[in-house]
Amino acid sequence: MVEDARRDGSTALDRLEAACRAAGLAEEAVIDLRVVAEEVLTNVAKYAFDPGRAPALELSAAFSESDAVLEFRDHGRPFDPLAAPAPDLELPAELRPLGGLGLTLVRALVDEARYERRADTNVLRLVKRRTPQ
Repeated sequence: MVEDARRDGSTALDRLEAACRAAGLAEEAVIDLRVVAEEVLTNVAKYAFDPGRAPALELSAAFSESDAVLEFRDHGRPFDPLAAPAPDLELPAELRPLGGLGLTLVRALVDEARYERRADTNVLRLVKRRTPQ
């Protein structure tokens, strides 16, 4: 499944969810991957492109007997979301800076994450292992 999320992110998320179910993923994994994809799509739309430039992102999903792989590609500013420091969750909420929790959530919901910059493209690869049902 390859989805161009440029026009309508919610349609892309619905299609991802349907593809996950069609691939036989457990319901918890389906929901986790939708949340992960929504967070990545939102971050790319908000931060990857200069003001006035329409955000564009390609999402591909592949499924095997052992895992589900989501790959996000965009031509926005170089940004490694995995290099961002995790927020200090021990601090009271009012003392923590705004933001940063979405990336923590993404890391928590997948089993593997890898980022690389290929030429002018950000590539984020996220893997969720299937659990025995």
